[in-house]
Amino acid sequence: MRIIIIGCGVAGVNAAKAIKQRVPETEVMIYTDEKHLYYPRPRLYEILSGEKEAQEIYPYTQGWYTELGISVQLGKKVLSIDTMNKEVTAEGGLKTRYDKLLLASGASAFVPPIRGVEKRGTFTLRTVEDAVAIRKYAENGKRAIVIGGGLVGLEFAACLRKLGQQVSVVEIRPRLLLAQLDQDGSEMLEDCLRDLGINIMLGVKTTEVLGKEAVDGVSLDNGKEISGELVLISAGVKPNIKLAEDAGLKTNRGVIVDEYLQTSAEDVYACGDVLEFQGQVYGIIPPAVEQANVASTNMLGGEKNVYRGTIRTTSLKVSGISLTSMGLVNPEGSQYEEIRKIDRQEGVYKKIVLEGGKIVGAILLGDRKGTSALMRLMERETDVTKFKNNLFEDNFDDRQMK
Repeated sequence: MRIIIIGCGVAGVNAAKAIKQRVPETEVMIYTDEKHLYYPRPRLYEILSGEKEAQEIYPYTQGWYTELGISVQLGKKVLSIDTMNKEVTAEGGLKTRYDKLLLASGASAFVPPIRGVEKRGTFTLRTVEDAVAIRKYAENGKRAIVIGGGLVGLEFAACLRKLGQQVSVVEIRPRLLLAQLDQDGSEMLEDCLRDLGINIMLGVKTTEVLGKEAVDGVSLDNGKEISGELVLISAGVKPNIKLAEDAGLKTNRGVIVDEYLQTSAEDVYACGDVLEFQGQVYGIIPPAVEQANVASTNMLGGEKNVYRGTIRTTSLKVSGISLTSMGLVNPEGSQYEEIRKIDRQEGVYKKIVLEGGKIVGAILLGDRKGTSALMRLMERETDVTKFKNNLFEDNFDDRQMK
């Protein structure tokens, strides 16, 4: 059987690995428009900061792919999918038949409708080439503006700070990480970032990138202007669904799949950032890995693996600031109970959300001890009522609970 995977990101490579480990004789081909083997996108900050070169952040060498028998077609963009004849066409007119097809084509940076974004010095960051270009351009000035105060935007802001840039972060929402933190957590994170020398501007919208041909600042909807020679837009991503749309697959924000991660076309599956499941587009690594495992099992036939969604877990780690956010962190309703631990002097904020004695959400800012234990308890839906006052203890071990 031949399985073609479109996309060489975390979802595509994990699926390929799982397929070859389960049924080694399966022919697996990966097509990607990138010129690099798989690299974790969160590690692009190491390229941006100059700490690493591209090959140093590859989890697997070319020899690893060869040994497993995975054929990777670098720089070969798939232009069309023929679901009737089970065939894909790549650049250069190369046509390849498949028995099963996996769409793992990821997402692209979203650029809001801001005037002047075409000016030289305006960037998005999704690839190795982007990171190298930004690092080089940063040598021309000392002031950078990051549009977007999400996880990725904050990580990249910290990187630019390491490069010696004066950095301002412009966030349209009233506080940082609205989905990952509550009010107290956001305020503490903001304090930590300001201590690093990063200027945070909240509740304002960027209306224009200023300058003639090259960037020299931005204007905001409150009438203020910020000077800078580099603008990095980090306003989220949009799934790469055009290929699926052109092939007649059912799409919405992403490529719509069922509980087996099959699309509306027979023998065509999807996983990772391109996927939409029950109205959700995840756009983070943990669901992509889980979906890759589910899709690979189902494409091979035999047993059926059902996908039920993934607990949202996100992490931020910049210059000594660590954050993990899991599940529901901003609950509304009297059925929820919140347990908190706050140490402003040490920059530590922890919060656990309980419903019916079970953990449904958690924030760990400034101290990640206990993260794995909390995640296991959440996944197992364990009643922690008897132990809830011990959950923040350094020596707490969920495996000793009885």
